[in-house]
Order: sequence, then C-alpha cells, then structure tokens
Amino acid sequence: MKFESFEQALQVCLTSENGSAEQDAALVYCMEHAPLELKKMLEERYLQHHTHGPDCGCKH
Repeated sequence: MKFESFEQALQVCLTSENGSAEQDAALVYCMEHAPLELKKMLEERYLQHHTHGPDCGCKH
C-alpha cells in the first residue's frame, strides 16, 4: 500500500482492523516518517504484535 503522507498513514492505522496487512503497512510507513519520539513509541507497539513471517518485508 502506498501512502502520500504521514497523516494519511496515521489515519489508516487508526481505522483499519488491528493486525491487518493494511494496518501493518501503515505502521511501517509511520515508523519511517514520524518524528523521532513518535517513531520509538510506534516501533515498540508494532513489535509487540508483529510476527516476522517469511514474507513480512519489514526491517526489524
């Protein structure tokens, strides 16, 4: 999924189903484009629920 802005990705984070591929993509985008303090918080939350499957494509 492509995002045009941090705000758009954040909206998807807030409105998509928890644990969905759409939410994961939005979280990754937000982690890469958010202010440093917010990046740390998002990364911690993402890693609490994300399992690194063989095709996840994440950088963690």
